[in-house]
Amino acid sequence: MRAWASVCFAFALCVSNANVSAQTLRVAVSAFPPTLGNPFTGASLPAAELWWSIYDGLTRLNWTGGPEPALALSWENTSPTTWVFKLRSNVSYHNGKPFSAHDVVKLLNLMKREDMGRFLIPNELKLVRGSRALDDLTVEIETVEPDAILPKRLATLMVVDPDHWDEVGVDGYTLAPIGTGPFRLIGFGRGNATATLEANPRSWRAPKSVDTLEYRLVGDKTSRIQGLLSGQVDLITGLHVDDVAILEAQGFAVSVRTNPQVKSIALPNVLHEDGHPLEDVRVRQAMNYAVDKKSIAKFIMFDYAEVASQGVTSATIGFNPNLEPYSYNPERARALLAEAGYPNGFAMNIEVATDTTTPDSLMYQKVEQDLESIGIDVTLRAIPFSDYSSKYATSEWGDADAFNLIWNNSAFQDPIRPIEYFSCLRANPFFCVPELVEPIKQSNAEIDSGKRDLLLQSIMAELHALAPAIWLTNAVYTSAYGERIAEFKSRPTGVLFEELTVTDD
Repeated sequence: MRAWASVCFAFALCVSNANVSAQTLRVAVSAFPPTLGNPFTGASLPAAELWWSIYDGLTRLNWTGGPEPALALSWENTSPTTWVFKLRSNVSYHNGKPFSAHDVVKLLNLMKREDMGRFLIPNELKLVRGSRALDDLTVEIETVEPDAILPKRLATLMVVDPDHWDEVGVDGYTLAPIGTGPFRLIGFGRGNATATLEANPRSWRAPKSVDTLEYRLVGDKTSRIQGLLSGQVDLITGLHVDDVAILEAQGFAVSVRTNPQVKSIALPNVLHEDGHPLEDVRVRQAMNYAVDKKSIAKFIMFDYAEVASQGVTSATIGFNPNLEPYSYNPERARALLAEAGYPNGFAMNIEVATDTTTPDSLMYQKVEQDLESIGIDVTLRAIPFSDYSSKYATSEWGDADAFNLIWNNSAFQDPIRPIEYFSCLRANPFFCVPELVEPIKQSNAEIDSGKRDLLLQSIMAELHALAPAIWLTNAVYTSAYGERIAEFKSRPTGVLFEELTVTDD
């Protein structure tokens, strides 16, 4: 027997459980996309979940990588720098306009406009030189240099109606987006804290049983759980692993999926004046040996996450199965510090974003504790995420010596993005080893997936030895739902609302 909460939780709009049709799905999430309907500012959860309900990409990714067909049914690398994509027929936008190769060309041209340079996705597609429609359902894309993962990159490009974008501008599009996806946005509610979407029966992934999707921002995790317990919502996302047992004991189903992301503390080697301890690989290795990652996985992540051996998970190309996690070995850590010339340790500042989840905060406290046990005097400083983002973009960290950072393979289900972030190829590098530049470029150009996998594994072995970060554990994405959901499905981009089967109570 469930213990139902009796109070109305912190929704912008409080809904009774009475008279809810089996075709209405009520979802509470931890965050909305900060740019609402503009899908070019990010590619990760939780924003991707809403965007993938409104839009399609040319391709899409699955739990083992992909890419898989979406608006593009097939693609071929016709020369080292040329790709040809065959598009799905009989697709239309929510406003009824037919989708064609000409829209793809307009969209890729939009990505190259100067005013789009402030957004993430246009920068992710910077290798695209140009495109042309070979016919209504065939588009040719040319890249500046060979790009082995272009089909994966295109999974992050949500296909907006480029004509509507030009007509209403970025601000207008933010509130009135038009895509080809399984749901059409009716509108955002007061304070942009709710969104109502209706099914798009013309979509190639038309919803199975959901006619209306009521999407609500509930930033407080306890309020989201309370809403599920009281029956005011059917599904909640953005939970912590310590919530799983509680919800399962109440009879709710919980989905815990491993994300291809690795939580870490970045250890920059080029941010400071010559002679900084982090410039010495022995110091970085010592810090990895000092942290008891098994305890983090067991007692903080409740065994829902695994200790990371490298910056990629086993579900992603480039994972090197021969690499073992740095063991918990304080004696070895102290010996390496002494060998590097720091027998008494040293002081350092580590900055972490404040709006991380509870497990993350506990992880960082554990890292601080373990580093201090080998003589490294850590000052752990929490900073607002806005400050963190600015510092990360510019690499202007002030007196911070290290910072939290996720090796985010999820955008492409591929490790090349975080590998490049930890390299001299980054615009404002914080970690740079020149010898890795050429192998990274080779992996970018290698179209054969088997050969590329071996190249990436070799890079991972080099990085493992260089210890550019303290790798902790992989990340997880946790959702919970009630009895009205009879069938639950998700992808790396989040819950597939169109695939859910919703029944009457």
